[in-house]
Amino acid sequence: MSVLSDAIKRLLESPESHKQSDFSPLQRKELEAFASSTRLLEIVKSGRTTFYRVLNPQGLLGYFQQLHPLSETDLPMDLPARSRNVGINRNSKKGKSSHESFYLLMKAWADGVIWQDEQNVLQVTFTTEQFGAAVLQVNKGQEWRCNRALLFVENQALFDQCDWVEADFDGCLIYYAGQIPDLLLVWIAERKRSQEIILFPDYDGVGLSNYARLADAVHPDTKLSFYWLPNWKSKLVQYGDADIWLKTRIQFENAFEKLNNLGVIDENLIELARLSQLNGKALEQESIWL
Repeated sequence: MSVLSDAIKRLLESPESHKQSDFSPLQRKELEAFASSTRLLEIVKSGRTTFYRVLNPQGLLGYFQQLHPLSETDLPMDLPARSRNVGINRNSKKGKSSHESFYLLMKAWADGVIWQDEQNVLQVTFTTEQFGAAVLQVNKGQEWRCNRALLFVENQALFDQCDWVEADFDGCLIYYAGQIPDLLLVWIAERKRSQEIILFPDYDGVGLSNYARLADAVHPDTKLSFYWLPNWKSKLVQYGDADIWLKTRIQFENAFEKLNNLGVIDENLIELARLSQLNGKALEQESIWL
């Protein structure tokens, strides 16, 4: 709900005049502009006190309903969040807009890779062989766990073409797009999902930020590792991009500080920070084939 809408809602809740001091400075500014452009509200001074007085309650209610066709009480409890936002705010992105589920897209080729809970088993290797990939719907409160290590990759190219993965990797390759969703982080934090989680991000501010968020969320019984592509130091110098570094440098520095505070900085991360700053470059993970 906007600043003005929230203020109008408060005015509609009581027919009495409202003291200006009851509203925030930003709300006062919005109400003053609203009062000057309509005849629905007036500003009255009495001594040292300033009041807002509604001149036309029905007109003000009509204006509010134009902005917000429905209220929370008009909608069923099980309505999707974004549908609720459309009904209340005419915009799916206004209000709580996160989804209730995330779909974990994965592949495995080693024998016997599975996810299981107390009742079900997802045969990842078999499903990959038959259909190219497997998917698991992630919701809060689940018991799902994998019997092998999880390797997360940030870009689809590395999920599509897996010849870069070491021959002895016997775990589960998982794809996420750009930012690790908050829902997935909460899910990972709930319980030990795997013996080890390995993150292979771009070596830039977004990638390091994801690693910091994951380090902060991962269950204490799960080992967290950062994936280092072969010859990454020389590749950063040769193939790194200055524009990406400039765009994500602040994120990189903030993430590095967070990782340091979490106590998970190692020599490689220190060297990555040094080389990135020295050369003014960030390296994308697709360079693994070069």
